[in-house]
Amino acid sequence: MLTTAAARETLVRNLVTDADAHDAGRYDEIGRRFDSFEHAFPLGDAGELTELRIALTFWDSWIDARNHGWQPTAGIQPQEWPGLARDIAADLAALRPIASERMRKLFDADLQSGLGDRVHILADRLRERARRV
Repeated sequence: MLTTAAARETLVRNLVTDADAHDAGRYDEIGRRFDSFEHAFPLGDAGELTELRIALTFWDSWIDARNHGWQPTAGIQPQEWPGLARDIAADLAALRPIASERMRKLFDADLQSGLGDRVHILADRLRERARRV
């Protein structure tokens, strides 16, 4: 399992790498490292994990949007994903809360997100993994 700091650094790197891939039209590269990262994601209820969970859920939803032919996800258009990813990565790298209220509202499971099922499925997977540890 990753430490919170290592998870933050890894998320930042992966979001930026995938944003670059998206901009270059290499859509198949988006999310290649998601599954292994999710399995190493830190568990617990520590406050500093909230921002990481929002970023992880954003990343998962981005992958899902790609997997479903770029149908707009909660109003996010295909060309918006890379910029949003870079904004989230910049906030994480600066150790500050994710600034975008839109992203917080959509991807924070504790706020009863606009994506409903998708957000809660990931949150449930993380909770289930914590129970097994």
